[in-house]
Amino acid sequence: MASSNQEWRRTTRILENLPDAVVACGRDGQILFVNALAEELFGYPRDELVGEPVQMLWPERVRERYTHNMSVFFANDEALRFSTEVWGLRRDGTEFAGEMSWGVVDTVAGPVLLAIGRDISRRLTAEARLRAVAAINERALGGASLSDLAVEGIELLRATLPIAGAEVRLGDGGVLASRGEVGGAGVHLAIGASDELVLTARSELDDEEMGLVHAIANTLATALARWQGEERMRYQALHDPLTGLPNRTLLRDRLEHALARSERESCCTGALFIDLDNFKSINDTFGHRAGDAVLVELGGRLLQNVRAVDTVARLGGDEFVVICEEIDPELAVALGNRLQDAIRPPLTVDGVTHRVSASIGIALSRTDPDALLAHADEAVYRAKAHGGGRVELFA
Repeated sequence: MASSNQEWRRTTRILENLPDAVVACGRDGQILFVNALAEELFGYPRDELVGEPVQMLWPERVRERYTHNMSVFFANDEALRFSTEVWGLRRDGTEFAGEMSWGVVDTVAGPVLLAIGRDISRRLTAEARLRAVAAINERALGGASLSDLAVEGIELLRATLPIAGAEVRLGDGGVLASRGEVGGAGVHLAIGASDELVLTARSELDDEEMGLVHAIANTLATALARWQGEERMRYQALHDPLTGLPNRTLLRDRLEHALARSERESCCTGALFIDLDNFKSINDTFGHRAGDAVLVELGGRLLQNVRAVDTVARLGGDEFVVICEEIDPELAVALGNRLQDAIRPPLTVDGVTHRVSASIGIALSRTDPDALLAHADEAVYRAKAHGGGRVELFA
């Protein structure tokens, strides 16, 4: 008997020094031995485990299946086998996922079921995070909208990290996405020149958790750069590079929308065609740099003297067009005169004062954008034929 006890103690010393948690139980399911790593893993001191049913270490939802497996192992003297995902229950009631080798081993104490394993919950969580980040990256590469990506990234952070809230702030002061409560100093990660991912943590984030935050920030930075590049391309395709005003393409789009509303609501859309008088002499005498400066200044004056809903566009050269919705002939002529008054004041470029006038042709319509612009253009020619610097209404 003494010899058997010594042999069992030698066995338990070996089990104690294994690099993983070890739980041994007899055929009756009573725990015979746990090592220090098992105490740490399950949260019990060993004197509270030895002699107790091993089922106390299994979540209730798997106890019946694990108990059946144990009886099969004992009945068949099942050798050690490896399981990639088993579930354990800690003393505090939390569950964990583990990798485990288990099977029946013959000892001096009789057949013993050995379970040797480790907690892989953090690894599984990290792998799940990586898969989620990879999925967001894939959607970003696929052209998903920036706002959708921002929401997905923030929700992933809130679901997997101890944070109270997070948001994506744009440099212009706007918030692209926000979830939870964001306040205090928080964590700020740049995702653009002046854009940032901000989050408020409930506890300090470790290196692995911060790695996830950085991964999301990098994904959003890439998506934001792509979106900003696309926005620049769209803007450049629709705006005059000199004045920043809508170009011919955007003018056409807004004119068609305005006429569609005019037809529905039985009102008129007006087009004011503005052609500067003798502008060529500025370019010829003072150079294109001076001419460009004059055009930029006059474009700004036009914008300042129309309604916010009106469109001021540059067709090219020294020609501008203003599109006005819900307007009648009297109001259109009054607007033309106001624009004349805005254009006439002298302006100075590089110390040289220039005085500019314009011929303005006006046409009104509810349909046919081509005809509307053609009629406004015809009215401009009439204004120029009468000496320029005047407003003509097509009739």
